[in-house]
Amino acid sequence: MKLAIAALTASLTLALASQAAIAAQPMRAPVAGDQVPARLVAVPAPSATIERAPVSFAWKLDPNAALAAPQPYVAQSREYWQTVDAAELRQGVSVKTSAPGALIRVSPARGARALDQNALRINDAGGAARIERLASAKQLAAAGMDVQDGSVIAKLAPEEVAGAYTLRATQAEGRYLVHVFEPQSSDVLNTAIDRQHALAGDTVRVNIGFDRAGKRAQAVQAGGLLVAPDGRSWPVAVGKDGTARVKLPANVGSTPGLWEVQVFASADGIQRDARTAVAVAAPTARFRGQFAFDAATMRMALPVQAGSVGRYEARGTLYSTASDGQMRPVSQAHSAAWMKRGNGTLVLQFDRSHLPAGYGAPFEVRELSLNDQSRMAPLESRSRTGIVR
Repeated sequence: MKLAIAALTASLTLALASQAAIAAQPMRAPVAGDQVPARLVAVPAPSATIERAPVSFAWKLDPNAALAAPQPYVAQSREYWQTVDAAELRQGVSVKTSAPGALIRVSPARGARALDQNALRINDAGGAARIERLASAKQLAAAGMDVQDGSVIAKLAPEEVAGAYTLRATQAEGRYLVHVFEPQSSDVLNTAIDRQHALAGDTVRVNIGFDRAGKRAQAVQAGGLLVAPDGRSWPVAVGKDGTARVKLPANVGSTPGLWEVQVFASADGIQRDARTAVAVAAPTARFRGQFAFDAATMRMALPVQAGSVGRYEARGTLYSTASDGQMRPVSQAHSAAWMKRGNGTLVLQFDRSHLPAGYGAPFEVRELSLNDQSRMAPLESRSRTGIVR
């Protein structure tokens, strides 16, 4: 193992020496969708035991296979949650549905009285609503459903059409969470963040749409919350155009996990809640904006500026020019190394044997990224770096 590490270290040293003779060139200017840190921060060194030996590898790609960029996740909701107190539940909580077959669950909060299966009453305009099935927490647990003790869930009968209902539980004491889920409803809240990862201090855009029977609903009222992994939260204002621009705090803390955007919306009395998330990282390192590519050795040297001690990784996809003049992906390389604060270099070593017959210069490394492996954080991404001839 020590011999392998020594050999790899020597290889990287030779690569850097060879690269020094190759003129560096600036990376292409960032475009929409790229992520480039504007600043760096110094955060404590990782406390976990992390591999420090450098690693570099590459593999061949099929130039005829299309590479698809990941699309933003769209959260679709046909449900909502509402917290009520005992007085409200004893008097009657109003629920409006948009389709038959609604599922209504009432769960006690901490310290609240558990509800008996027969304690929940659901009425429609004509009196007692028809219930297809009523289940207690014990029955739900036996079916493999993880629910709070003392919960009750009711499924309205198929003949119960969309409309207004009233929930009551005369034995209620404390606070309760009411969850309404309409699996057959065509009233859907769609929520998507414009990116999968962001940096502390960035502004992300959240697109919100409330569709009713496949058409965009009018007069939608919406708001939201940004919730950090450590439990901190900030209100989110939603514009009339259905978008929210969410400013992330400069200090994201050290608690691992995704940052959640919770959206609450209603249209014509129909309520919907949706949740989506984004990975937020402290900007601990960045590319220095230049690279040197040696077409003879198929090496790409990437100067890196580290603001914090850690293990950093570069990834990139090599595009080569075919005989028809089109550039296609032929190889992908990864390289990782432990870095102290200051300047360093990562080297992507591609393999010439990965070039199909008839492929050659010009080259370009695309989908280039820099990741903080010690903190599981994407730091920088560039769709294009620049043509090399």
